Amino acid sequence: MSPWLSLGLALYLANLMVGLLAQLGLGRFGVWHHLLYLGVFVSAAAALLLAREPWLLLTVACLGVFPKARPHTWLHPTLAAVGLVGYLLAAWG
Repeated sequence: MSPWLSLGLALYLANLMVGLLAQLGLGRFGVWHHLLYLGVFVSAAAALLLAREPWLLLTVACLGVFPKARPHTWLHPTLAAVGLVGYLLAAWG
């Protein structure tokens, strides 16, 4: 696996966990979640360009829609899960 893909996936999983903890009411991570999102988006775009994994298009597309997906709606966790699928398919593809 490309180091860019590994870094992007690690940041994605970290942000997913922070979002899940916030969703479950186990902390207020709003600022950190959004700052981490920026890193996740940049690393996913870099992995797409440098690792040339076409499945990352799915992840980047989901990340691009996130600003329109409000927390505590069905769309927010759905985008997170579909974006993770893009990373997993890229990692195992």
